[in-house]
Amino acid sequence: MRNTTRLLLVLGLSALSPVAMAQSTSEQLLQLRQEVSVLQGEVNSLIAVQKAERGSQSALADLVNRSQRMEAEIRDLRGELESKTHALEQQQKATQERLNSVAAAVATVAPVSSAGLGSSAPTASVASAAQTTNTSSALASALGGASESSVPGLGQADYQRAFDLLRAGKYGSAVTALQEFIRKYPQSSLVVNAYYWLGQAQYVLGQNDAAIKSLTTVETQYAQSSLAPEAMLRLAEVYQSTGQSAKARGVLNKILKQYPSTPSAQKAQAQLQAMSR
Repeated sequence: MRNTTRLLLVLGLSALSPVAMAQSTSEQLLQLRQEVSVLQGEVNSLIAVQKAERGSQSALADLVNRSQRMEAEIRDLRGELESKTHALEQQQKATQERLNSVAAAVATVAPVSSAGLGSSAPTASVASAAQTTNTSSALASALGGASESSVPGLGQADYQRAFDLLRAGKYGSAVTALQEFIRKYPQSSLVVNAYYWLGQAQYVLGQNDAAIKSLTTVETQYAQSSLAPEAMLRLAEVYQSTGQSAKARGVLNKILKQYPSTPSAQKAQAQLQAMSR
């Protein structure tokens, strides 16, 4: 009986061992799963950190690229600003030179008595005419290119108003007034003067094509006037300022040929020498 009981005990223990072993293995498996889960969490955390770092690096690289592009744009804008500033300074300098030149021309104008016309009226005359001691001769010289059908002194009041605008530096208004005078009094002996000063005012305003047209009118239609060579001097200057040096030289040489031994010829010679340097 005792032996039977022992055998049953041994058999019972033998039957319990696999269960106990299974429970132990299950616990180990569960523990391993828990550890794997923890490790997976750590891996995911590390992956997230790396992604964040890569994102930060990408954002930083993008920021650096944008900064470099902005610096390049700033350099370009600075260069463009400097270029435009220089061009503006050159334009202002050229405009001031034009103003000084025309002001000098206006300063040579003096009232010329027209007693022979029965009235007193100031008229534009170039330096060579102003230097003439006989005022009636000066007037004849200034108006030498007028046509035979021209009327001496016609529209003098309108002409004087236009010229006063020019003298006051109101070049835009002077241009309008001189053009109106020419339209209104085409037969006036003062038309040559009006064209001459119209070209001067247009030159100051930078209306180069219009100035060339007005000054060329004096040169071609009033070639016998003392204003013609002076108009040609200014015409050459306009050509020179617009990069048409060949035309400028042609006009200056024409002055030397057509008006030798005159103050205008001396000025033309000086300009030619300056252009050759």
